Amino acid sequence: MTTSMRTAAAALAVMLAAFAAPSALAAPWKRVTTPDGGSTDQVGLVRTPDGVLHLAWSHPTGDPSVSREDLNHTVISRAGRIGATNPIELGWTGFSNAALVVEPAGLRAFWGGIRSTNPSDPQQETNTSLSANGGATWTLQPGPVNPGGAQSYASDTAATVRADGTTMQAFAGTLGTWVHAGLTPATPNWNYTPQEQYGYDPNIVTDANNRTVLAWYSNATGHLGVNTQDVNADGSPGGTRRTMPGTGNMNIGMLGRTPLAARSGGGIYTAYPTGNPTPSRIRLWRVGAANAPVVGRVNAGSPAVAIAATSDVRIWVLWTKGFGDPDVLARRSNKGATKFGAIVNAGHPRDAAQAYKLDANATGGKLDVLGNFNIGTTSTGVTSYRRILPGLTLKARPRRVQSGERTEVRFTVLDAGDAVRGARVAVDGNSGRTDGSGHVTLPVTSRRAVTARATHTGYVAAKKRLGVRR
Repeated sequence: MTTSMRTAAAALAVMLAAFAAPSALAAPWKRVTTPDGGSTDQVGLVRTPDGVLHLAWSHPTGDPSVSREDLNHTVISRAGRIGATNPIELGWTGFSNAALVVEPAGLRAFWGGIRSTNPSDPQQETNTSLSANGGATWTLQPGPVNPGGAQSYASDTAATVRADGTTMQAFAGTLGTWVHAGLTPATPNWNYTPQEQYGYDPNIVTDANNRTVLAWYSNATGHLGVNTQDVNADGSPGGTRRTMPGTGNMNIGMLGRTPLAARSGGGIYTAYPTGNPTPSRIRLWRVGAANAPVVGRVNAGSPAVAIAATSDVRIWVLWTKGFGDPDVLARRSNKGATKFGAIVNAGHPRDAAQAYKLDANATGGKLDVLGNFNIGTTSTGVTSYRRILPGLTLKARPRRVQSGERTEVRFTVLDAGDAVRGARVAVDGNSGRTDGSGHVTLPVTSRRAVTARATHTGYVAAKKRLGVRR
């Protein structure tokens, strides 16, 4: 990020922080990046086959009178422990938010940036470095990967890898929304918005069937909302440009990379905060479907949103509560991505008053969450991390019992609509475990309202309050 970009972002962040009130709920978040970032910062992330999550992030360094930044790599272990940080590149004039991918040769980083003020310096536009040893050391490719003319040096970068190992990069600016295929400027930049200025925060993914899709936000007349389009093997536009249902009247988009994920069981999905003039509904869209169901709601508006696919064909959607409340909420789907489970509140870092960006990556039944939050009442941003579990849903019949009389209550424990076997339900001094249908029946004789609690390894507990008839 350039100094001017960071200054503008800081001014916006000061205004936001001034009106934000800290939440009473705090969670065990841990800082990953250095506490000298800004509200526009967003990590690049990818998980390697060994289960390690890799992050790429930049921060200013050295003499504050001279604009210099480092691009760093940090690992989070399979067990969720934050590991070593080491440099990808040092002392550049600035970096855009970088992307990470896993390709046949190893771990690859892409970013927009200019290495120095020397006009003959070949490191301009979109750059790349490769690590063949899990991020311990990196080798910079001499020169840019793409031709000039698309302003990719100033754009945040997204990237994907196709089945043949070919990489693609996506970026946007005042001249359009672009995709480039490969690692050489001999191949062209393809503009997906040739009749429009601007495109915002593009993202790009490839699914198991080798279908690649680009998604971005547009505020162009006739194209308002979240737009998607298929990408051909050479990077050129394919198929029909589509607009996500529920976003076609939105004049303002989310600040951050457009959430996009390829579900292992089929389908490419995006999630987005929708509503006009204030985004208040979180919708999930399988690209190409006729509708985009609401999976969450907020009161404050301006939430950050992220999405992650699991290895067992589920989808996670997560979002912040919105302006002035940085709590992170998340819920996981069933294996068909047709129903969603209980909302889990992941809280926020203790010193955060505002959430700027969210990212996530699933591992097993867990979700690794990265959030860029401000620090205290300052405009400074830092990315923090925590791991969360999906939530259980607990139902009871009847929901009210007769005061002081024994009532047999049948409890049902669910995970996104599916029965959970072996969950322990406790109420009024009694407990039992659910059967294969997720049911357990327990007696309640209390003279006042009681709360039942369901627990199971690998889940956040659920509670259900039972009323009393007198």
